[in-house]
Amino acid sequence: MRRGRWLVIAFALAVVGGGAYLLAVWYDRPAFTIDPTQPFQLEFGRGSGGRRGLDTVKIDQTGRAVLHRMKSERKEGVSVLSWEFATLQLSPEALAEVLKAVESNGLMGLRNAYHEDIYDGTQWVLWIKQGDREKSVYFDNNFPQQIEVFAEQLDDILARAGVGKVSWQPVPERQSRQHERELWDSIKR
Repeated sequence: MRRGRWLVIAFALAVVGGGAYLLAVWYDRPAFTIDPTQPFQLEFGRGSGGRRGLDTVKIDQTGRAVLHRMKSERKEGVSVLSWEFATLQLSPEALAEVLKAVESNGLMGLRNAYHEDIYDGTQWVLWIKQGDREKSVYFDNNFPQQIEVFAEQLDDILARAGVGKVSWQPVPERQSRQHERELWDSIKR
């Protein structure tokens, strides 16, 4: 059974350039600290939500990382896009580094969304879930320093764990982009 969510609606009256605007900020997911002794899931996607899709990494409490990426190759003079996936087992120390990066960058305190007034471009999604608690953040061409530093740290952790040596497998075409569905759903709740 799902615990009741608390909802704080903050209204502010902003006077900008002689005009008054009513701003509403919804916080429906309180920050929480990940308990490493309990099941959790961290998923991070980067790319474009439109045509291209998101390259993703999904890590659970066992240190199992499932990675998806888009592959581009030339066939008969045409660029053909497809998806591939791989798995990687993080050591307990590497998993602890991931959790430390979440905490040290204050990811659980980020707003639910960051937008820039740009059509298309780059989108990232971060989703952390433990039990009935979750934190989801959408970044639309606006990437606060905390998420950029986290992304660099995560890439470094994965590199040291051997991501460059994993065996990438093709994703069947009928399942392409299925890996990112939960991420997109997380920002709609």
